[in-house]
Amino acid sequence: MKKKIALLLSVAMLAVSLAGCGGGKTSSGSDSGSQTAGGSEAGAGTEAGSTAVGHKDSLIIGTDADINNLDLQQQQDQINNIVLKNTHQTLVFFNNGSQGDERFGPCLATSWEFKDDTHIVMKLRDDVHFNDDDKTPMTAEDVKFTLDMATGNMVASVLAGYVGCTVVDDYTIEIEIEKYNNEFIQSLASVPLSIQSKKAYDDGVEDPYYIGTGPYKFDEWVEGEYCRLVKVDDYWGNDLPADDNLAPGVAETIEFRPYIEASSRVMALQAGEIDVCVNPPINELQYLEDDDNITVYEQTGTRLFYFAFNVEKEPWNNQTLRQAVACAIDRDAVLEAAVYGKGTLQTTILNRGLWGFYDDMDGFDYDVDRAKSLMAEAGYPDGGISTTLTYASGAPYEQIATIIQANLADIGIDVTLEPMETATLKSTCVDGKQELFLWRWNEDSKVDFVYRDLFYTGSGSNYHHYSDSKADEMIDIVATEKDQDKRLETAKELQTYLVDACPQVPLYIANLVVAYNKNLQGQYFYGGGNHDWRHAYIAE
Repeated sequence: MKKKIALLLSVAMLAVSLAGCGGGKTSSGSDSGSQTAGGSEAGAGTEAGSTAVGHKDSLIIGTDADINNLDLQQQQDQINNIVLKNTHQTLVFFNNGSQGDERFGPCLATSWEFKDDTHIVMKLRDDVHFNDDDKTPMTAEDVKFTLDMATGNMVASVLAGYVGCTVVDDYTIEIEIEKYNNEFIQSLASVPLSIQSKKAYDDGVEDPYYIGTGPYKFDEWVEGEYCRLVKVDDYWGNDLPADDNLAPGVAETIEFRPYIEASSRVMALQAGEIDVCVNPPINELQYLEDDDNITVYEQTGTRLFYFAFNVEKEPWNNQTLRQAVACAIDRDAVLEAAVYGKGTLQTTILNRGLWGFYDDMDGFDYDVDRAKSLMAEAGYPDGGISTTLTYASGAPYEQIATIIQANLADIGIDVTLEPMETATLKSTCVDGKQELFLWRWNEDSKVDFVYRDLFYTGSGSNYHHYSDSKADEMIDIVATEKDQDKRLETAKELQTYLVDACPQVPLYIANLVVAYNKNLQGQYFYGGGNHDWRHAYIAE
């Protein structure tokens, strides 16, 4: 599909992953938004967004997936998020403050105040305009329109508890929620909730969701080949300093090119066809590290890979049997086979960088004797179970599945491997047709979202089909409890409870690895891969 988007129109949409309108620390050291608790800058010592340094007009990024949907509120894929955060902006954004600090700050909203537990008054910037022909001002009407629209789309779960909005004046909005929620404001940093133009929808503009307020807008998208963004010449934030989160872009164009085959991305980088290689193959890093024109960067990641059960399917509704399987999985072998050991083993679903992380529980370490004992306790002393493990085709899932298949054979469980396309896998899991499955979860700053989306009864990413009233109650407490000591204790109890319930077996968190042109400046890398490219450029 080829789609030419007039330069008078602007920008796009994003994924359901929680990410704000900015990212991390710029090279100048100023705080801006982040999706994760950990990130790192490329080109340290160079002022992000600076035009003082000569730079190439273009920045070309080789991705490991194709862009497939540019409607903000109708898609969830990370690659869309990576592209679209350049073109749209949210009310608030996440930052990288240490635990206990405020982890979000102003973006299109300048301030907010709880009038009471269920009413929030939010002030907006009064200098923002959309990237359309008329430079239409962004007002409270656009905020109300965007949030109200979200309740009828697939991102509705991000706005859990939202009741509605009242426009107070052009630049003031009052938001009503069902009950107090510790993290509702952070919900507004989700890129799918980037503010859209009500006027564009009212006027019947084709693909109105393209019109945003960001420093870049779309030029051309050829599905499977490239998506090109161009810098907005009359961007409303052009006068902001380079160290401001909302500062203008640097490169004249940013182009995303999918190279699904990892070795192709490597060759393209070495040939100078792209400037950045996202997720280079771990077994080829030495070739890149030996190239004087390339920098290989690695940091602790936030992308968690896990093995899981459909707890509605027999025999996996048996908790003790699930625990036996957990003890039978050699996670060290999984980590080595999947990413050559470049990652961190995980006991609990929650990432170490997030508030409330707790893993001081017994868990289910690799122990075949204990696994066999639990098998007997569960009523399967001789094994005799045949089942199917479904997963997305390709690395690292093939490697993970092969190790787990061999591990479970040791305790009498015969596993048939069933790879499938990601979209098919997702629909299979949503429909509850799978037995065992592999999945990944990109951790974000919003702790309540992690618990609620993965484990709450009937929630969006609860592919385990897990339902437990006690777990639901604790998830609600984490969301609504104002006493932060009690909230933290409940978060710890919840993690222990979920590990014991064992609807899933956390395996590992993969390290973030990126290879790029040695002259790349102004970029901020997130542990989960939702990088911020707005201020990045290739210095000359």
